Amino acid sequence: MAKRVGKGIGLAVCILGCLWFCLPLLRGGFGLGSWFGFFVCALGAALLLGYGRCARKGGWTKACARLVLAFYLMGLGWAAFLTGCIFSTQFSAPPEDADVLVLGAQILPDGRMSLSLRSRIEAASQYLIEHPYARCIVAGGKGDDEPCSEARVMAQALEERGIATERIFQEDRSFNTRQNMTYAAQLADKEGLGPKFAVVSQGYHLFRAIRLAKQAGLEAVPLPAYTDPLIFPQYYGRELLSLTKWVVEQQIMEE
Repeated sequence: MAKRVGKGIGLAVCILGCLWFCLPLLRGGFGLGSWFGFFVCALGAALLLGYGRCARKGGWTKACARLVLAFYLMGLGWAAFLTGCIFSTQFSAPPEDADVLVLGAQILPDGRMSLSLRSRIEAASQYLIEHPYARCIVAGGKGDDEPCSEARVMAQALEERGIATERIFQEDRSFNTRQNMTYAAQLADKEGLGPKFAVVSQGYHLFRAIRLAKQAGLEAVPLPAYTDPLIFPQYYGRELLSLTKWVVEQQIMEE
């Protein structure tokens, strides 16, 4: 009886997980992170339904089923560890004595900022208004599907919110978080900015961003921006993949 109840609870969790990773469809998107999360949850349901049957067949079928289950459980453990890392930066208090580094996000074909980027600008502008001596680097190049650089759009948005032009410095060469930090560090050194920076991005992104900033030589602290709960599953799944890739790269570089 207990085994059936446990199996039922597990199936319910997997089904709810699949539905949760489908939430970004309500915002018109279903990217790599959603596909990844949906696959993990669907695989969990398949294991719950089929493992016992495969194990009873014995031989190679049983061995393969055990191997898949072992890797799946290790993967869940790794995902749980990374989730703890991701949320460890969510609730940090904003610093009082830092310049600001805003990380770029998608610019829509018509030149409008994506919801994530608007949230980053709102968080940055609020901090800059409350700390009138702080200066700001906006970091982001021009993607193939973007009409202009992310840095340019962010600078204009901050100016529209009352931030003086001379307080804003544009880094418009980068195309990923690592480049954001590398080029921002070069710009900060050139313009005499810092040494401490409040890095602005969505909370799920900040754990990796802060560590990449420190690798680039910046003294970085997190300043989380609002995350739309309907698109969070997609970016959460993608961040699990990005963090795993980053850890593998770190191991390779150390060797």
